[in-house]
Amino acid sequence: MFKLALLVLCTIQIATALPRPDFGINVQVFGSQHTAITARDTRTLVGKVNQNLDIVLTSGYPLLDTIKTQLLGIANNFSNKGFFVTQALDLLATSTGQLNSAFGSFEVAAGNLITLVNTGLDAYYTVLDTNLDDSISTMVKDALVDVTAELTKLGGLLSTLKTQVQAAVTAAGSNAPSKAILRKYVSTTLTSDVAKSAISLKALIPLVTYILANSIDNIKLADDYIVEAGTVAEDALLKVSQGQEALEAEIQLYTDGTNEVAVLVGPTAQANLDLSGLDTSGIPLIESEINEYKETYTTVLTNTIAAIQATYITYKTSVPFVSDGLTAFYSESACDHLYRLVKVVISNGVYADYCYNKYSPRTFGLFYEQAREANRCVDQEITRLIKLEQVVLTIAKLLVFSVEDVLAQVTICVKTPAQCNVAPLELAFHKVHQAMVGHQTTMQNIVAAETVAGLNRLKACFTTSKYLLVIATNAMVGEINKCEIYGPNAA
Repeated sequence: MFKLALLVLCTIQIATALPRPDFGINVQVFGSQHTAITARDTRTLVGKVNQNLDIVLTSGYPLLDTIKTQLLGIANNFSNKGFFVTQALDLLATSTGQLNSAFGSFEVAAGNLITLVNTGLDAYYTVLDTNLDDSISTMVKDALVDVTAELTKLGGLLSTLKTQVQAAVTAAGSNAPSKAILRKYVSTTLTSDVAKSAISLKALIPLVTYILANSIDNIKLADDYIVEAGTVAEDALLKVSQGQEALEAEIQLYTDGTNEVAVLVGPTAQANLDLSGLDTSGIPLIESEINEYKETYTTVLTNTIAAIQATYITYKTSVPFVSDGLTAFYSESACDHLYRLVKVVISNGVYADYCYNKYSPRTFGLFYEQAREANRCVDQEITRLIKLEQVVLTIAKLLVFSVEDVLAQVTICVKTPAQCNVAPLELAFHKVHQAMVGHQTTMQNIVAAETVAGLNRLKACFTTSKYLLVIATNAMVGEINKCEIYGPNAA
């Protein structure tokens, strides 16, 4: 048992006594452990640069996919090249030998990353700048230039360190460099500068992550905004449709209400055209006219009412077509303000978030304003329908006027048939009859003309509401443009 314990103790002592492998030699070099830890931490940060960026877009707006592709390209390339840099730095800081190989791996990895930053991302920048502005590319370039500057500085320090370590190895000959030799040839200030440069490099990575992740977040924000805009537009269209349905319902009421003409005229006509209590055999001319009156106030009046109702129904069935093409109009002519705001958001400029929060509710509001204006058109025509009904009922009262004293006149007439049954009096009754027919024709014509006019007014009013929307969206585009540049200071 004692021998076993002694063996374990000796093994531990021997392992502890062995020199730590650092910076390409099998001897501990001051600062190497901290540099290795920093390199690993930096590798973790670099790995986060392209994490969670491949978001799912649902709006179907191609520009968002285009910009997302560029950002992913930048992130993936940087993360890939950055991984090899941090891995090489970690391996260098913990290397057991092969000095040239250890330092050479870092030099190659760093050179590849610097080349990537200098020229390898230009194609992505070009697409970003062409489709948006240079806000994103400027921020990314600024962040990456700092990275390459620090990487170049670190490379220079490591190159000097390599020379010093090589000198220590040469001085030690076939033996491992002693602490004294290391202190003589390898500057502790230099190894400290290497460690501090690695720390500085690490501190630069989160900005790259932030710019790319924030830009991706804004793409997702824009995607959600477009989807919501579609919902808002559909809701606005629904409100327009509901307004039209209200007008259709009103028209149906007046269609049914046309029967009020018969209710208004019928009792008076029936009472005054019932000559069953009179002997009209002595006035055949007048009796013939009265029979025509009966026809006019029954069959003809029924046909008149039916014709007016048919006209109303034609008007009613035409109303829904007034808004035909409104959906297409929204998408083709009333979305410039939406897409302008989307570009501001995904360009990720200095006022992008401010402008989005300022204008996104306002862009939606314009659709609801148009819907309200369209429904004002409907409200106007509903008011006019009320007046039209009043006109029709007023004419119906004229029909009552023309018949309400017929019985009294004929009652007198039968008492003096010789004086009553004459052509001039027949002509007088006939002219009254013509007026009755004329009033019914007038009712039909007025309703026909006014419903056509009402439909045309509705179309014109709807068209005006649409172009008021265009005017408003164009004005808002200008406001958004100023917001992008001046933010809250825009005039």
